[in-house]
Formats: sequence, structure tokens, C-alpha cells
Amino acid sequence: MLSYEVSFLSEMLRIYSPSRAEHELALFLKDAMSKDLGFRNVVVDEVNNVVGEVGSGSPKLLLCGHLDTVPGYQPTRISKGFIYGRGACDAKSPLAAMILAASKLAYRQDVGKITVAAVSDEEGNSLGLKTLLKRGVDAEYAIFGEPSGLDGITVGYKGRLALKLVCETPSVHASAPWMSENAVERLLEVWQAIKALFAEKSVDGDRYRSITSCLTKIRGGSSHNVTPGRCSITVDIRVPPNYTTAQVLNDVKGIVGRFERDLSFPKFEMQILDQTEPFEADRNSPILRALVRAILKVRGRRPLLINKTGTGDMNTLGTALKIPAVTYGPGNPHLSHTRKEGVEIKEFLQSIDVFQAAILELANLTRGQ
Repeated sequence: MLSYEVSFLSEMLRIYSPSRAEHELALFLKDAMSKDLGFRNVVVDEVNNVVGEVGSGSPKLLLCGHLDTVPGYQPTRISKGFIYGRGACDAKSPLAAMILAASKLAYRQDVGKITVAAVSDEEGNSLGLKTLLKRGVDAEYAIFGEPSGLDGITVGYKGRLALKLVCETPSVHASAPWMSENAVERLLEVWQAIKALFAEKSVDGDRYRSITSCLTKIRGGSSHNVTPGRCSITVDIRVPPNYTTAQVLNDVKGIVGRFERDLSFPKFEMQILDQTEPFEADRNSPILRALVRAILKVRGRRPLLINKTGTGDMNTLGTALKIPAVTYGPGNPHLSHTRKEGVEIKEFLQSIDVFQAAILELANLTRGQ
């Protein structure tokens, strides 16, 4: 017979919740949190965020995870001590662990106020977190639920600058290509210049401290025998914490300006799709110290502090609220988004203990401040 904790996670995994389709899971969590798990003031907002509270006073801790997954349904199954399903790593097991840990402390009077937010669209454009921030967040510290493994704490994420470039030229018959510019070929010249610039600025052997860029989408052409008269490309640039996205954008604008000043080059335009700043946790903050102590207590070992080359919701909240924040959760991040996505049940259960211990350690560290 499955424990309540495993049954709870299993039901979360059973409910398919790709970005912008989280409503069924949101209603399930609202019902469980308000009826079974001791949360108060549980609400589901217009973008399917679920927010509930336990405790009161200080410290004010936000536990934030996301409801949504990447597309691609996977049946939920349990085999050889693992539970499998879409979101088992990224990031329903961390979210479930945070909810269950807070629930175990729901009637304690000495842990401060704990707000659990299950946000939508993290795998999309972070609509859930942006809506939550617009409404207001009452928190002094935050932990984000993403897979780091039991013995790792994510303390740094790179920022992201996403750009779309569009070029239009007259299209002509492919038998006479000299009669017009080729929109695909010319726009790729701009991309190659951008790529070369950031390759020159890379730090040997340190991908986290390097600016990286890649071409993620290209669309162009209308027929097999007509030169392309329109091309659009999407460029994804990851920004390390020793830069700002504004600095990187200025570098890109310098390259774009060079092509724009070339009267022989066809007209093109650039749009900013996303601009998220890099974020690094304060290594001396009470929340990081509390989580380190909790892992030492539960696991008997000092955790590894991890810098990631990706970008997460911690970037957005940490930058907006300027509060100490870290990221933690069960699961192997390399299984995220794969057809083998799963988490060890023992690891999931221990992560609940770690979250619970971290809440208590934070209360002890900040008492009297």
C-alpha cells in the first residue's frame, strides 16, 4: 500500500499539466491543501496559480514551485523504487515535497509564516510568477523547487536574452538568384557575427561564466523554386552573473547597427522576446545556511553548491523582490524533459524531511532579529 506522500505525488503526475493547461492540477491542489493538509487562505487565481499559507509571524518564507510541464504525456508508473511520469523531476516532486513539508508544520506556532505558491507557465514565459509578483508577495526569504538532487543546492542561474530578427527582400525565381537578395542567407550573416562576438568573450573551461548563444529557430522560404523573400530567426543568449542583459543587448545592437549602416544590406528588424537577469544567491544568507544545516542533519553530509547555465523563476523573483533565494529539490535534472523522467521514491521522501528541517532551521537562525 502506498503512503499518503507517494499517493499525493502519483496523483499530481497523473494529471497532465503542460504550460497554460494547469487548471485541473490547480483544482486538485487547492482541494488537498485546504481540506487535508491544513493550509488556510488557499486560492486559485486567473492564471491557475495556487497559493496557500500556514503559520504566522516571522520569518516569512516563500516556497515556490511550478505546476506545468513541457508537453508530452507520460503514463505514471512505479517500478523498482522509482516513480515515473511527466514532471516527476521537473518539477512536481519538488513542489509536492514543499507542500507536504509545510503541511507537517501547519499547527506549529514557532516557524513563522510559510506561503506555498504553485505557479503556472514556468516552462513558457513565467506568466504565473509574473502575475504573482504583480499582485504582491509577502516574503523575506524564498526556496524554489527544482531538481538539484538531495545533496545539492542551486545558488546561481544565468540570465537570458531572447531575440527575434526578421529580414524581408523581394523574392524571385530560383533560376535568376542574382536579381534579388536572399533573405535567409543575409540574415544568417547577422547571426554569424553575433555568434562570433560571444565566442571571443567566452571563458575557457567555464561555461557558467561565459556568454553563450545559439540559434533556436529559423523560418524562411515559400517554395522549392523561389528565393526566400522573408526570413525570421530566434537567438537565445545566456548571460552570466558578471554581465547584465543590458550590456549584452548593447553588444548585439552594435553588431546590428553595423549591418544597418551598410546601404547594400537589406532592411531587417530586431525584437526582444525575453530579458531575464542572471541571479546568484548570497552565500551568507540565513536561507542558504538553514538549508545547508538541514541537509547536514538529514543526510549527514555537506551539500554541493551548484551554478547552472539555465535560467529559472528564481532569477525573476530574486531580482524583483531583492530577497535571499535558493533553489532545491529531489531528482536528477538530467532526466527532466526526457522519456525516462522519474524520481527515486526514497529521495522524494527524504526531501520532505530536508524542507521541513530547513524551515525549522530558518526560524532558529532568525529568531530575535
